[in-house]
Amino acid sequence: MSESSMINRLKEFLPAVPDRDLELLADICTLKQIGDKEVILKSGNRKRQVFLILEGVARGFVVNPEGEEKTLVLRGKGIFVGDVHGLFTDSPQKLEIVAAGQTEVLMFSFSDFERLAQCNKSIQRIYMNSLREAILRLTYRVHSMVTMSSEERYLDLLQMNPEFLEKSYDKYVAHFLGISPVSLSRIKKKLNL
Repeated sequence: MSESSMINRLKEFLPAVPDRDLELLADICTLKQIGDKEVILKSGNRKRQVFLILEGVARGFVVNPEGEEKTLVLRGKGIFVGDVHGLFTDSPQKLEIVAAGQTEVLMFSFSDFERLAQCNKSIQRIYMNSLREAILRLTYRVHSMVTMSSEERYLDLLQMNPEFLEKSYDKYVAHFLGISPVSLSRIKKKLNL
Protein backbone atom coordinates (compact mmCIF):
# COMPACT_ATOMS: atom_id res chain seq x y z
CA MET A 1 0.00 0.00 0.00
CA SER A 2 1.34 3.41 -0.90
CA GLU A 3 1.89 6.01 1.80
CA SER A 4 -0.97 8.15 0.46
CA SER A 5 -3.32 5.15 0.58
CA MET A 6 -2.24 4.41 4.14
CA ILE A 7 -2.81 8.04 5.11
CA ASN A 8 -6.30 7.89 3.59
CA ARG A 9 -7.07 4.74 5.59
CA LEU A 10 -5.80 6.37 8.78
CA LYS A 11 -7.89 9.46 8.00
CA GLU A 12 -11.04 7.26 8.05
CA PHE A 13 -10.40 6.51 11.73
CA LEU A 14 -8.57 9.68 12.75
CA PRO A 15 -10.32 12.46 10.78
CA ALA A 16 -9.24 15.29 13.11
CA VAL A 17 -5.53 14.55 12.74
CA PRO A 18 -3.68 16.76 10.21
CA ASP A 19 -2.20 15.00 7.16
CA ARG A 20 1.39 15.85 8.16
CA ASP A 21 0.86 14.04 11.48
CA LEU A 22 -0.83 11.10 9.75
CA GLU A 23 2.29 10.87 7.58
CA LEU A 24 4.40 10.45 10.72
CA LEU A 25 2.09 7.68 11.92
CA ALA A 26 2.03 6.03 8.49
CA ASP A 27 5.84 5.93 8.53
CA ILE A 28 5.82 3.53 11.49
CA CYS A 29 2.91 1.35 10.23
CA THR A 30 2.79 -1.82 8.20
CA LEU A 31 -0.45 -2.95 6.57
CA LYS A 32 -1.25 -6.61 7.13
CA GLN A 33 -4.00 -8.79 5.71
CA ILE A 34 -4.70 -11.62 8.14
CA GLY A 35 -6.79 -14.71 7.48
CA ASP A 36 -9.30 -16.29 9.82
CA LYS A 37 -7.69 -17.69 12.98
CA GLU A 38 -4.22 -16.50 11.92
CA VAL A 39 -2.04 -15.06 14.66
CA ILE A 40 -1.71 -11.29 14.74
CA LEU A 41 0.37 -11.12 17.95
CA LYS A 42 1.84 -14.27 19.46
CA SER A 43 1.73 -14.92 23.19
CA GLY A 44 5.18 -14.98 24.74
CA ASN A 45 6.64 -12.37 22.40
CA ARG A 46 8.41 -9.27 23.67
CA LYS A 47 8.05 -7.09 20.56
CA ARG A 48 5.69 -4.54 22.17
CA GLN A 49 3.54 -4.21 19.07
CA VAL A 50 0.06 -2.76 18.68
CA PHE A 51 -2.31 -2.52 15.76
CA LEU A 52 -5.30 -0.59 14.52
CA ILE A 53 -8.09 -2.75 13.12
CA LEU A 54 -9.13 -1.42 9.71
CA GLU A 55 -11.51 -4.28 8.90
CA GLY A 56 -12.60 -7.38 10.77
CA VAL A 57 -12.29 -8.56 14.36
CA ALA A 58 -9.39 -9.49 16.65
CA ARG A 59 -9.71 -11.95 19.49
CA GLY A 60 -7.29 -12.17 22.41
CA PHE A 61 -7.26 -15.31 24.51
CA VAL A 62 -5.33 -17.25 27.09
CA VAL A 63 -5.21 -21.00 27.54
CA ASN A 64 -6.26 -22.16 31.01
CA PRO A 65 -4.59 -25.06 32.89
CA GLU A 66 -7.17 -27.46 31.40
CA GLY A 67 -6.01 -26.49 27.90
CA GLU A 68 -9.14 -24.49 27.05
CA GLU A 69 -8.97 -21.16 25.23
CA LYS A 70 -10.64 -18.35 27.18
CA THR A 71 -11.47 -15.25 25.16
CA LEU A 72 -10.65 -12.10 27.11
CA VAL A 73 -10.63 -9.55 24.31
CA LEU A 74 -12.86 -9.07 21.27
CA ARG A 75 -12.18 -5.90 19.33
CA GLY A 76 -13.57 -4.59 16.06
CA LYS A 77 -12.95 -2.01 13.39
CA GLY A 78 -11.39 1.27 14.48
CA ILE A 79 -9.91 0.01 17.76
CA PHE A 80 -6.24 -0.02 18.74
CA VAL A 81 -5.26 -3.43 20.14
CA GLY A 82 -2.28 -4.75 22.06
CA ASP A 83 -1.49 -6.92 25.06
CA VAL A 84 -1.40 -4.53 28.01
CA HIS A 85 0.79 -6.86 30.05
CA GLY A 86 3.40 -7.02 27.31
CA LEU A 87 3.22 -3.29 26.60
CA PHE A 88 3.54 -1.90 30.12
CA THR A 89 5.71 -4.44 31.90
CA ASP A 90 9.06 -5.98 31.12
CA SER A 91 7.36 -9.32 30.58
CA PRO A 92 6.31 -11.34 27.55
CA GLN A 93 2.87 -10.87 26.10
CA LYS A 94 0.25 -13.08 27.77
CA LEU A 95 -2.51 -12.93 25.17
CA GLU A 96 -2.52 -14.77 21.89
CA ILE A 97 -4.27 -12.34 19.53
CA VAL A 98 -5.76 -13.81 16.37
CA ALA A 99 -8.07 -12.73 13.57
CA ALA A 100 -11.70 -13.80 13.80
CA GLY A 101 -12.50 -13.83 10.10
CA GLN A 102 -10.63 -11.90 7.40
CA THR A 103 -8.99 -8.95 9.13
CA GLU A 104 -6.91 -6.00 7.98
CA VAL A 105 -4.68 -4.16 10.45
CA LEU A 106 -2.04 -1.47 10.61
CA MET A 107 0.74 -2.88 12.79
CA PHE A 108 3.34 -0.74 14.52
CA SER A 109 5.86 -0.68 17.33
CA PHE A 110 4.46 0.66 20.59
CA SER A 111 7.86 2.22 21.36
CA ASP A 112 7.73 4.15 18.07
CA PHE A 113 4.15 5.22 18.85
CA GLU A 114 5.18 6.45 22.32
CA ARG A 115 8.17 8.29 20.85
CA LEU A 116 5.92 10.11 18.37
CA ALA A 117 3.41 10.90 21.12
CA GLN A 118 6.11 12.59 23.19
CA CYS A 119 6.91 15.12 20.48
CA ASN A 120 3.63 15.55 18.58
CA LYS A 121 0.38 16.87 20.09
CA SER A 122 -1.93 15.11 17.59
CA ILE A 123 -0.24 11.73 18.09
CA GLN A 124 -0.26 12.36 21.85
CA ARG A 125 -4.06 12.81 21.69
CA ILE A 126 -4.37 9.53 19.75
CA TYR A 127 -2.20 7.82 22.37
CA MET A 128 -4.19 9.26 25.28
CA ASN A 129 -7.53 8.50 23.63
CA SER A 130 -6.50 4.90 22.97
CA LEU A 131 -5.48 4.49 26.62
CA ARG A 132 -8.71 6.16 27.78
CA GLU A 133 -10.74 3.86 25.53
CA ALA A 134 -8.95 0.78 26.89
CA ILE A 135 -9.57 1.85 30.49
CA LEU A 136 -13.25 2.57 29.78
CA ARG A 137 -13.71 -0.81 28.07
CA LEU A 138 -12.03 -2.65 30.93
CA THR A 139 -14.03 -0.81 33.58
CA TYR A 140 -17.24 -1.41 31.67
CA ARG A 141 -16.40 -5.09 31.25
CA VAL A 142 -15.85 -5.56 34.99
CA HIS A 143 -19.03 -3.63 35.78
CA SER A 144 -21.13 -5.67 33.33
CA MET A 145 -19.76 -8.99 34.60
CA VAL A 146 -20.66 -8.02 38.17
CA THR A 147 -24.02 -6.28 37.67
CA MET A 148 -25.66 -7.84 34.57
CA SER A 149 -27.09 -11.23 33.77
CA SER A 150 -25.62 -13.11 30.81
CA GLU A 151 -28.67 -12.19 28.73
CA GLU A 152 -28.30 -8.51 29.63
CA ARG A 153 -24.59 -8.61 28.73
CA TYR A 154 -25.41 -10.17 25.36
CA LEU A 155 -28.16 -7.63 24.61
CA ASP A 156 -25.87 -4.80 25.63
CA LEU A 157 -23.07 -6.07 23.40
CA LEU A 158 -25.57 -6.51 20.56
CA GLN A 159 -26.81 -2.95 20.96
CA MET A 160 -23.32 -1.46 21.16
CA ASN A 161 -22.00 -3.17 18.03
CA PRO A 162 -24.25 -5.54 16.05
CA GLU A 163 -21.84 -5.66 13.08
CA PHE A 164 -19.06 -6.75 15.40
CA LEU A 165 -21.12 -9.72 16.66
CA GLU A 166 -21.98 -10.75 13.10
CA LYS A 167 -18.27 -11.11 12.35
CA SER A 168 -17.40 -13.06 15.53
CA TYR A 169 -17.96 -16.74 16.13
CA ASP A 170 -20.57 -17.55 18.79
CA LYS A 171 -18.03 -19.65 20.70
CA TYR A 172 -15.76 -16.61 21.15
CA VAL A 173 -18.65 -14.29 22.01
CA ALA A 174 -19.83 -16.78 24.64
CA HIS A 175 -16.37 -16.98 26.24
CA PHE A 176 -16.11 -13.19 26.16
CA LEU A 177 -19.48 -12.94 27.95
CA GLY A 178 -18.38 -15.51 30.53
CA ILE A 179 -20.92 -18.15 29.48
CA SER A 180 -20.90 -21.41 27.57
CA PRO A 181 -21.71 -21.56 23.85
CA VAL A 182 -24.82 -23.61 24.77
CA SER A 183 -26.01 -20.81 27.09
CA LEU A 184 -25.47 -18.25 24.34
CA SER A 185 -27.46 -20.42 21.94
CA ARG A 186 -30.33 -20.57 24.46
CA ILE A 187 -30.25 -16.79 24.89
CA LYS A 188 -30.33 -16.24 21.13
CA LYS A 189 -33.18 -18.74 20.72
CA LYS A 190 -35.17 -17.08 23.53
CA LEU A 191 -34.65 -13.68 21.88
CA ASN A 192 -35.38 -15.08 18.40
CA LEU A 193 -31.97 -14.01 17.09
